[in-house]
Amino acid sequence: MRLPRLAILAVLTALPLAGCDVGDEDASPQLGARGDEENAAEKLGFPASATRNTTRVGGGDAVADTAGVVAAVYPASGDSDRPPAVAFVDRADWQAGIAAAALQAPPVGVPALLTDGGEVPEVTADVLARLDPQGSDLSRDAQVIRIGEKPPAPAGRKTAVIRGKDPYELAAAIDRYSTVARGAPSDHVVIASGERPEFAMPAAPWAARSGDSVLFVQRDRVPAATLTALRRRKKTDLYLLGPESVVSERTAKALGRFGRVRRIEGATPVQNAVAFARYERSGFGWGYTVPGYNFTLASTSRPADAVAAAPLGANGVFAPLLLTDDPQRLPRSVESYLLDVQPGFERDDPSSAVYNRVWILGDDKAISVAAQARADAVTTLVPVRTRQP
Repeated sequence: MRLPRLAILAVLTALPLAGCDVGDEDASPQLGARGDEENAAEKLGFPASATRNTTRVGGGDAVADTAGVVAAVYPASGDSDRPPAVAFVDRADWQAGIAAAALQAPPVGVPALLTDGGEVPEVTADVLARLDPQGSDLSRDAQVIRIGEKPPAPAGRKTAVIRGKDPYELAAAIDRYSTVARGAPSDHVVIASGERPEFAMPAAPWAARSGDSVLFVQRDRVPAATLTALRRRKKTDLYLLGPESVVSERTAKALGRFGRVRRIEGATPVQNAVAFARYERSGFGWGYTVPGYNFTLASTSRPADAVAAAPLGANGVFAPLLLTDDPQRLPRSVESYLLDVQPGFERDDPSSAVYNRVWILGDDKAISVAAQARADAVTTLVPVRTRQP
């Protein structure tokens, strides 16, 4: 199910574009701009806020992007569209944010918001207040689940803490927490680099969709915490995200003691993300090789935007994360992939066609309006001429 386009834009009207500060009264887009007002076109915010086939969550940082996505996915108009709890993740702990994405999947259903050291940023506090989570049995009645020791406990909210001394222990603790909540381990495990965030980022939306745990390794070593987490489960399929230059074959062989290891790889982070979007095997992976889907596009320069991408991997959007390493241009491999799955219609009748849509994360310093326009062009519904017999 796709979110109605006008509903999306209404939710996003409070978000900044082009690096504006959250809460700035002059930030675009704005509701109610009139045709005779000065700078009315700028206040409307187009084409940066949205085009035919793109929607931008235009935060100046990952904190704002994450708050904006959570606000869009959870309008909080009643009990049915607000989460039972939220997770707090420090903006610098990208590994924790990626691993915590698994908590968004059923039955836990907990999205993450970002904190900053010992502070709760204003935009995070505002979204938390609007969501007003009430806790549930699966969140142990906590309204806020702190991932690690860095995020502060917000005043007036019951909290729980998932602890770990380092990113590897913390990911293993999240795996243990979600296993207890579900009553069983996840069907599969994603193995990602704990050293190269640009190769690990695409794991977050998949974890949010599937509930599959994400555990981290180093290039030439499987940390003790990851080994312990794998020993707790029966042999299962392990999906290794990244090429040998990121996670060596030696590490892959060490993982093979715990299950069948399948590597999903691209030579660069951008190509790696495309490979994951295409991949499907034995009930694992997106398998997006035909038209009719949502996608998210984020910059490799903002690892914490993986946390923002996670809610878009679930919650009726089901968008895999594509990446760009060029703020000015859409990478060729992303463009080629989107052209491969570009939707079309036959016989001048688009009424029964399917559509693609791309969510853009970040302001124009992360992803330019020109790159957004190109993403729009290669996801536009086009007529297809078939040969007549």
